[in-house]
Amino acid sequence: MTTVISRRAPLAASLLAFGLVLGACSSGPSQVNAAAIVGDKTISVDQVQDLVAKAVQAEPAARQLADQRKLDLVSRGVLRQLVLHELVQRYSTEHHLSVEPAKVSAFADQIKGSFQTLPTDGSTDPSTVVQQAVNRVLDPEQIAGDYLLMAQIGQDEAQKLSVTFDFTLIAAAGEGQPTGSLRQQAVDKARGLADAGLDGAAKVIDADIAAGAQASKNETLTPALAPDIAGTVIFGAPVNSVIAFQPNPENANWVVAVIRKRDTDAKPAANAEAPDPRVATTLAPQLLEATADQLGVKISPRYGVWDRASVSIAPSEAETTGVVFPVKNATP
Repeated sequence: MTTVISRRAPLAASLLAFGLVLGACSSGPSQVNAAAIVGDKTISVDQVQDLVAKAVQAEPAARQLADQRKLDLVSRGVLRQLVLHELVQRYSTEHHLSVEPAKVSAFADQIKGSFQTLPTDGSTDPSTVVQQAVNRVLDPEQIAGDYLLMAQIGQDEAQKLSVTFDFTLIAAAGEGQPTGSLRQQAVDKARGLADAGLDGAAKVIDADIAAGAQASKNETLTPALAPDIAGTVIFGAPVNSVIAFQPNPENANWVVAVIRKRDTDAKPAANAEAPDPRVATTLAPQLLEATADQLGVKISPRYGVWDRASVSIAPSEAETTGVVFPVKNATP
């Protein structure tokens, strides 16, 4: 009996291993050594770390970030650009968008010629250092192609997009009002509206209006009408979702909004001017949010979390620029 078992054991082990391999293959891209997974595409930790090391060598100002133990900023900057590349490529394929290679090459040359000598004493804003460091080590043709495609995406949609929503403002506490984190108040309010369903959310907004809060219903905005917030989640969130975001980081107030309608076929006026290129470029990342939701974006905890509100990467859930909650029992 012992002999029989010992002979069968290797076969059983092989079958078990084979079954495990099949299970792993059928479950999607491997998360081992993955910095991010975008749909069926894996961006490896090794790729990110290699680019970060090259960025520190290529950009002298980035060495100051290393000395300050802030290389996580560079890591997230690199990873965000790689994730955006995957989203831009998928969106462009689905919408049959392309850019002439000559234009890409010409813009890539501009990028390579735009690098500045940044101070290395830590006086430069870290975001500026990160952006230049990332641009120095990524393929300039890829950066140029993504930028030009995003500009085209923004230009195509800026005149056709309008969003209708209800909102309430979470403002800094006045005398006699409860204090606390405005962000947390906004997140809690958004979650409560989402859980209440569409009708329940409308009643909550009505109550806020009746109480004299800064709130309103059935407001409609276009990127052209609100260029200062064209790059915020209000233009990227899906219909029947509740969002909370801070329109202006320099202002403490937060906005909580229920997205009632998202029209992508609005006809611009006959005499309407072409969208401001800056608005189109700012808007473009938000237009990728639906693609990100469709594919699914997973970020390794070592780099942070996917921030749906900014179509970017945040250090933690508590540091995202906003939230997006689906409304309970509502059809997307």
